[in-house]
Amino acid sequence: MLIQPGAEWRCADSVDIIAELDAELPPHPAGRVGEAGRDGIGHRAAWIYRDETGLALHGFTFVDGSYLETVFRAVDAADPAWAFEAWRSVARSDPGCG
Repeated sequence: MLIQPGAEWRCADSVDIIAELDAELPPHPAGRVGEAGRDGIGHRAAWIYRDETGLALHGFTFVDGSYLETVFRAVDAADPAWAFEAWRSVARSDPGCG
């Protein structure tokens, strides 16, 4: 598992941010997911990959113009449910601005 803060975007909308992230990720994902935000999370986006080494879920959680990137990997590519559950469990621990 990899967790790292992403860049801040000012004056960019969600479509521009997702397009830029998509260009930086490996090509040919098995699927993409986008979800509306709640509980202090702006929105979420994820790309899932399956290959001979297993699966990888690249998840992004957006809050206040910045994002947190999480990458979950497993050798069992048949059941990605745990990776989606882990990605969706990312929560904001501080009250944020305002």
